[in-house]
Amino acid sequence: MTLIARFGTKMEAEILTEIKDTEKKADETLERAKRESEAIVQEAIRNSSRLLAAKEDELRKAQEKRITDFREKTKLIKEEKLGEGKTLVKQLKTKAEKNVAKAAEFVMKRFEEMI
Repeated sequence: MTLIARFGTKMEAEILTEIKDTEKKADETLERAKRESEAIVQEAIRNSSRLLAAKEDELRKAQEKRITDFREKTKLIKEEKLGEGKTLVKQLKTKAEKNVAKAAEFVMKRFEEMI
């Protein structure tokens, strides 16, 4: 075998070894990228779950506040209407008492006219 042939065969072997090493490194890099990608996806899922839970809690609290505010407003309106009703009852009672006196006077006049 000539020197050139031996040198060429040795070079081919080195090139093949280098190609295999490069392929191995590429496979390792690809595998690492897949693991990192999966880790990123899992972290995104965890973060979105946390965010969703926080937003659901925020929504629940806002809804509870609206219900509480509505109940308070309803209570105030009820108290206001009851107050108005009591005032109206007092006015009607006073008017009725005045009318009783007038009615008694009217009955007495009629009675006197009949006598």
